Amino acid sequence: MTHADARPAVELSTSTAHILATAFTGLAEARSEVDLLNAVLVYLRPLGPFAADLLLTTVFAGNVPTHARIVAHWSESEPVEACPRDIDIDLGSHLSISQLWYDQSTPVLLEDIAADPRCDDAYRRHMVAIGVAAQAMLPLHSEAVGRVIGVVVLHFRAPRQFTSEERYVLKTLSCGLASFLASRRLLAEREESLRQAERQRQMLQAVLENLPVGVYLAEAGTHKPLLANRIGVETLGKSRVEPDGKVYYEAYTTYRQGTTEPLPFTELPLYQTLATGEPRTGVVDVVSTEGRGIVTLELSAAPVRDDGGAMFAAVVVYLDVTERNRIDAERTQIRDELIRTQAQALAERSTPLIPLGDDLVAMPLVGALDGPRADQIIEVLLAGCAARKARWAILDVTGVPHADTAVAGALLRAAAAVRLLGVEPILTGIRPDVARTLVGLDVDLRGVVTLSTLQEGIQYAARTQGRSR
Repeated sequence: MTHADARPAVELSTSTAHILATAFTGLAEARSEVDLLNAVLVYLRPLGPFAADLLLTTVFAGNVPTHARIVAHWSESEPVEACPRDIDIDLGSHLSISQLWYDQSTPVLLEDIAADPRCDDAYRRHMVAIGVAAQAMLPLHSEAVGRVIGVVVLHFRAPRQFTSEERYVLKTLSCGLASFLASRRLLAEREESLRQAERQRQMLQAVLENLPVGVYLAEAGTHKPLLANRIGVETLGKSRVEPDGKVYYEAYTTYRQGTTEPLPFTELPLYQTLATGEPRTGVVDVVSTEGRGIVTLELSAAPVRDDGGAMFAAVVVYLDVTERNRIDAERTQIRDELIRTQAQALAERSTPLIPLGDDLVAMPLVGALDGPRADQIIEVLLAGCAARKARWAILDVTGVPHADTAVAGALLRAAAAVRLLGVEPILTGIRPDVARTLVGLDVDLRGVVTLSTLQEGIQYAARTQGRSR
């Protein structure tokens, strides 16, 4: 393109060029819609309008604006002022004339509204009512946005003819104003996006810092730390997650849970997730600093992917379960001890030793007899006989529901055991069915006094005691 080709189609006067330069300087320095309108009024005001409005399109149907909002207004009797931002104008109703500018990139000039065929009767009546005879509409078409983002409307009290220079300058100003307005809008949107991003970051940080679990994020490929929350760092007793630039598997010594066997870092859930892209869980023991010793961590790792599905990081959430495991172990120990104590108490209640005189004890047996209970019977019987220096011990089997080899063996062992202490065993309460069973088992009860009832056993011991005196 030659220098001649770059010149405007209309030669501008020196004063017009100077005013246009001043207007663009004002546009570049504008900080609000009011400043933008003030900047272009440097040229527009001398054209003779009695009022000017800057409208921004707000609602679109497809790419066609359906509503607009007056954001700045000027009149010959007042300076430019901002307008309320909560009132939208329906462009499809009383401002149907907007159809002339919503898809244009050049000014729409209504030099004589009364005679312009583009204006319908309703619009003419409305303009007459408010004292407008001519209008200039400068559509603000943004190439960056790809549509009209607003319009500047100039109102004249009398019909007005525009020269070719004025038409050229009006088009130049509308393009410049649209460009600066779009830049401001894009800048405002970006600033709002940054504010939203910062708020989201702060919210995320607040959530992370107040979670009751540790959170750690590592970069895919390098395993370098991207994020760690406070409790995650404190759980491991450090001021930072990896000192001296080390990654997590270099900075900590890990063991298989409950052992002193080192755990290869390739088996850590976070490492496996970064290697496979799949979630992993596990429990490990970690050597902590700050005197905490070994801590047990429950870990759950998951991949972090971008919109395209590519994994760019992995997050591991971990919970210190050291104290919980200790409490669980104590509870288990207490429960086991309670069960043992209850079993012992139950056994003692099921094998009571009753003193019936200075040298006579009785043990009523109730329920089934097995090996462990037989041992318990013998233990209680021997201890009781020795403690009371008994001469007779009655074993009453009235409450034993049936007899088998185990029952017979238990009775014979109990009788033999007390006989070694010099105590005479007396067996009472053998029912007929139990007796038949014992005979069928060929149990030899010779040497053991057998009587029908406990009462007879007591009487037998008393008679024997009398004869021995």
